[in-house]
Amino acid sequence: MAELKTGTVISTENGESLTIDSFIAEGGQGYVYKVTYKGQPRALKLYKPEAVKKLDWFHDNIREEIKVGALSDKFIWPEDLTVPINNTFGYIMPLKPPEYVDFDDILLAKCELSSFYAMTNCALNIVSAFRLLHRKGYAYQDLNNGNFFIRLRDGDVLICDNDNVSPEDNPSGIAGKARYMSPSVVMGGRPNRLTDRFSLAVCLFLLFIRCHPLEGVKALSVPEMNDYYLQKHYGKEPLFIADPIDHSNGPNRDIHRNFYLRWPLMTNTMKQLFTRTFSQEAMLQNESKYPLEIEWCRALLQFRTYFFKCPLCEQETFLDSDPPVCKCCGRQYPVLGMLKVNGVNGSHGYKIPLVKDVCIFREHLDDFSSTEQFVSQPVGMVRTKISEGTAGLSNISNTNWFYTIGGATYTCVPKQTVKLRNGMTIRIGNRDVTVHM
Repeated sequence: MAELKTGTVISTENGESLTIDSFIAEGGQGYVYKVTYKGQPRALKLYKPEAVKKLDWFHDNIREEIKVGALSDKFIWPEDLTVPINNTFGYIMPLKPPEYVDFDDILLAKCELSSFYAMTNCALNIVSAFRLLHRKGYAYQDLNNGNFFIRLRDGDVLICDNDNVSPEDNPSGIAGKARYMSPSVVMGGRPNRLTDRFSLAVCLFLLFIRCHPLEGVKALSVPEMNDYYLQKHYGKEPLFIADPIDHSNGPNRDIHRNFYLRWPLMTNTMKQLFTRTFSQEAMLQNESKYPLEIEWCRALLQFRTYFFKCPLCEQETFLDSDPPVCKCCGRQYPVLGMLKVNGVNGSHGYKIPLVKDVCIFREHLDDFSSTEQFVSQPVGMVRTKISEGTAGLSNISNTNWFYTIGGATYTCVPKQTVKLRNGMTIRIGNRDVTVHM
């Protein structure tokens, strides 16, 4: 199919029209153009009929997606369909904002997120978006590195290529992308929410560790990664690069430098979730063992809490030692204690270091229960006076807090700061936050 010329006008099923402004890119399934639609810039994906086996399925599925509407603002969702053109059709969607980059550009070291805090934010945005998608009864089916646009300064994420999204009982017929498919899909199985979770963990591992979780020395020693070896290493005999028992596919110090630099930065909980995902049991025997999205959300939120600006040099550092030493200036800096956000009815709790400007977020308190999409809303901020060894917690929410000292209960109104004392408990919302100094 020939590309569309600039200025071509196409009608849509909603009775609108669009005008082709410029060509953006060509992919395996079709062409992407910048268009004008309802007087606004938009993107048009026009399918290659020879490249898509179930073209009618995609048309009907996208029409249903348009009827349902975008699951959240993290998804670049279809807005309208074109009428048939040259034995095919296309769909209209929002354009990627210019400040967002392809995930591939990060993986290829063409650019980098502004901080590890932003990187963890990115992961939280991705995981919570797929948590929402799965809770709505959908499977993505083709989750890979090409599905994300990322804003470098803060880790905000937009998810593209949502034409595959459908209920599990109505699959697209597309298995996925090599190296991202779960072993069961590599061996001919059908993608679903469980296999999405495998692909999601691969993307997270690449984001944080910058190497593939199954591509250790054993996988990289093959003469050519042809269909036989692809099936062998990603389907029949997958082996985690950090498998705690079988080290035959472990890292090489010359090839996997990022692994040796970044894997030690992961918390034990993060390591456990990766190890569980890429365990022999989960990959080859029981896919229900893949971690749930809420488990990743909790681990990532705690992980992000350990990144903050060093009180001495103002550069990002990471709390991973006692006494704490800045990764940038090499000096020991003071941590005045910890805030423990206590769980309720068996729900999760969090630890927050008492370091200047570290925040308590809404998700620390509600454990991701009050919203289906991660919003990262701060409710409290730590204030410190290092010279005096004192710390306070500022109420930057819009509700009152309550705390007890010497049997008397006091109120902390918004914009007020509570001086922290060892053992005191502050009631924030429906959670108790205990001070350990």
